[in-house]
Amino acid sequence: MRIRTGMRRTTTQMLNNSRRRTGLSASRRSSLLSSVRNQDSRLTNSRLMNTASIQSARLTRSTYQKLENSATSLMEQTKLLAEKVDAGGKDITKTAAEAVRHFNDTLDGLKKTSGILNNYYHQTMREIATTNKSALAEIGITVRTDGTLSVNKEKLAEADQEKIKKVFGGESDFAKRMDAVASRVADNAAAGAASAASQYNSSGYLANSYLSRYNFRG
Repeated sequence: MRIRTGMRRTTTQMLNNSRRRTGLSASRRSSLLSSVRNQDSRLTNSRLMNTASIQSARLTRSTYQKLENSATSLMEQTKLLAEKVDAGGKDITKTAAEAVRHFNDTLDGLKKTSGILNNYYHQTMREIATTNKSALAEIGITVRTDGTLSVNKEKLAEADQEKIKKVFGGESDFAKRMDAVASRVADNAAAGAASAASQYNSSGYLANSYLSRYNFRG
């Protein structure tokens, strides 16, 4: 029993001597450990927030890039279709179907993005389709309730050339307005993609700057 008591006293003395040599009290060591843990917690939270911010910005950029591509394609196909129609070309079904596909993709892209301009362009495209609903129906193109279009290729292929020109010709209201809005959508989407890219590049830079404060050199 005396031997065990002596061993406990020796161990206690050794611990006290160790504390004196390091110059740290128990409370001081506890405070230091707590500080380190707090720094680790802040660093972890910062990493998580930065990762989420970058992922969100990248997703936004991707959405805008898809919108820019579909709007640009819509503009190109609308012009190509108008050229073919004005030239009296009969092989326009495929081009018209492509224009309709890009119209629907652009409308969907605008719906997935936010902002006053995108909402305005979305409403404008639906208005263009609705205004020309009857003329479109006569050549085999249906305006759905959500504003998207569908093509009956057989009916379009057999449609009267003058009726087709009335809708898709270069001087038609549909072609002019569609070209104008598609161009503006593409420009706005390009600006949105660039803005999103700058956000996650900035987030990455700020994170690296923050992390450098907590390197192993202190």
